[in-house]
Amino acid sequence: MSAIQLDELSWPAVKAAVAGGRDTVVVAFGATEQHGHHMPLATDALIGDHFARQLAERLEAFYAPTVRVGCSSHHLAFAGTLSIRDETFHAIVTDLVASLAGSGFRRIVLLPTHGGNFAPMAAAVEGLPGDERSLVVALTDVGALLQIAQAGADEHGVPLNEGGLHAGEWETSMLLAIRPDLVDMNSADAGYTGDPAEALQGLFTAGVDSLTDVGAIGDPARATAEHGRRYWEIALRIATETVEAG
Repeated sequence: MSAIQLDELSWPAVKAAVAGGRDTVVVAFGATEQHGHHMPLATDALIGDHFARQLAERLEAFYAPTVRVGCSSHHLAFAGTLSIRDETFHAIVTDLVASLAGSGFRRIVLLPTHGGNFAPMAAAVEGLPGDERSLVVALTDVGALLQIAQAGADEHGVPLNEGGLHAGEWETSMLLAIRPDLVDMNSADAGYTGDPAEALQGLFTAGVDSLTDVGAIGDPARATAEHGRRYWEIALRIATETVEAG
């Protein structure tokens, strides 16, 4: 069996597949926000599309449409960014989980693909009714992203400050691996390249524009599709292990 795109089926087909035992569904939560001079606003949503589909392949599951707007207030100084409040995000998670549980799904995998969605996701899951919360597996450890950055340093010699936290080497590489047509490496300017830990401390309070007027936290110059394919292997391994651990 392979992954099934939920919204391409009729409702009787979904009902029959769930009744037949295909009762896992993956939902990615991306964003529409700036990603430096070289990547589109849809970067996190595009990564969510690919991630959900590939994870569903491994789990022999459904994948639902990606939620394409997230908690991005720290990017609002940059044109085109869309953002919702944490409370709105909580409500979306709550309503989608209720919808999927009502359709009979017994395992609902929630997959944030934007750093600003991790903490709101954890809070939203904590607030779910017990019977629905028991169906949910949510990836809420933002430290998983650091494993990808560390692989860039260990395997490709990319310093952690260039790998960055946003639109740096590793995120650019991941998009190059799946949508190279949307990455303009001629415009891949470095943004903030100081200590990533210090950036993380002030990122969500003072905003990305307090660190850089480019919008990137990192330097995408060394990004390649080959690196990206390796980072995707790591991301999918982490996600699969998390889901299987329950």
